[in-house]
Amino acid sequence: MIRLRDVSFAFPGTCSRNFLERLNLEVRDGEWVAVAGGNGSGKTTLCRLMAGISRPREGSIEVDGADPACARGLTGGAPAVGVAFQNPDSQFVTPSVEREILFGMENLALGPGEMSDRLAEAARAFSLERLLSRNPHTLSGGEKQRVLLACLWAMGPRHLILDEPFSFLDVEGRCAFLEALGGSFRREGKTIVWFTIDAGELALADRVIYMEKGRVRFDGAPADLAGSVPRDDLERSLVHSAPDAKPPAAKFRSGEPGGAPAIVELNDARFSPGEDGFILDVSSLSIRAGERVGIFGPSGSGKTTLLLACAGLLPPRSGAVSLFGRRVASRRDFPAGKAAFLFQSPEEGFFAPTVREEVGLAYRSLVGGAGEMEAVSRALNAVGLSSKEFLGRNTFRLSQGEKRLVALASVLVFDAELFLLDEPTIFLDGAARRRLRSALDGLSARGATLVVASHDEGFLGECTDRTVVLEEGRIA
Repeated sequence: MIRLRDVSFAFPGTCSRNFLERLNLEVRDGEWVAVAGGNGSGKTTLCRLMAGISRPREGSIEVDGADPACARGLTGGAPAVGVAFQNPDSQFVTPSVEREILFGMENLALGPGEMSDRLAEAARAFSLERLLSRNPHTLSGGEKQRVLLACLWAMGPRHLILDEPFSFLDVEGRCAFLEALGGSFRREGKTIVWFTIDAGELALADRVIYMEKGRVRFDGAPADLAGSVPRDDLERSLVHSAPDAKPPAAKFRSGEPGGAPAIVELNDARFSPGEDGFILDVSSLSIRAGERVGIFGPSGSGKTTLLLACAGLLPPRSGAVSLFGRRVASRRDFPAGKAAFLFQSPEEGFFAPTVREEVGLAYRSLVGGAGEMEAVSRALNAVGLSSKEFLGRNTFRLSQGEKRLVALASVLVFDAELFLLDEPTIFLDGAARRRLRSALDGLSARGATLVVASHDEGFLGECTDRTVVLEEGRIA
């Protein structure tokens, strides 16, 4: 059982106000509990408290009667708690997927035969057989998430705590993940607590805890949530998808309109993002000024690789790439100031201690100091973050969704002609996604070209004019 008694929590450096105030919760053995809420509602804070990584200011937290920091150790040959955070990269420690899955089991002192059996079963359950020799850091976002879940599954914890586990998974990956959870954790009576912004996941739970501004607003059956929380509040805080849906058939078009001059051109180009053998092969692709182009495909199909190629950040092994009419031969050919790139996990690259400094970093480097404050405030307002509230905030103490909006503002701060965004909707709640859509509309209105890579079919359908579909390293 996981039990919180009168738990209060405050972020370091905030002496007076508690973010969580006298919180009382119990999660029974074998329960599947979804903790839902929008960006900044307190989900990740609660996740870290349950995992024993953050400590409460007041009150007590117990996992199976012990402090969760101790419960994460070994008890009876298996960890009491397994934890998966939002960004899988932060938890990888070995150079291959196989070693990563074995690492946790080695720390449990399991025998070679048992480890071999569990490795094979985990690889099969999470569709990792062909990835075992790959470096986990070189995988796609969805593949990384599957590796992390396989590592936890192989260790056999009694309680599993997952912070937005579906975020990097495409529909097929979600189906495989749910099948693995249901076929193993559910059957074995394991406890699962997962934190989510996705309303489509709530029906999978036995119980839903809905959070808002650090407090529990609802705790009960999934079917009762809509009758207890106003619809407008749910629309702002949650997004809607169906993780148990069947994989959709590719229905996007890959045709290329004529008219405006081409900004990006790829011809007979082959790209390799690492030393693991994956090749992206593009016979022909042209992106013209003012277009809004989506890149869609399953995890591992090459979406991020193609986006990097279009930016000139991944020079081709063979063939030709032109960007703004100039041939790309190396990363130095990236046209800084004319092109802006939002990486899949941009918050991992934050440098500055305050939002103002972080958002203004690119502006200072590319434009200069004059007008910086006005540009920073304009960029924050464009993504729906009040400059008055956020300018002085510590970038490392924001919620995950707020971090991603700050990262987006940092690429909107100067007037680039080409914007390339990698999975921009990940971790964004309903209100934040609408702000993102509005920001992209604003860029289009002033003639900017947009290239967006995402497994979010609905978002691409709303915000792009055409979509390039990838399958196994080729344009479908």
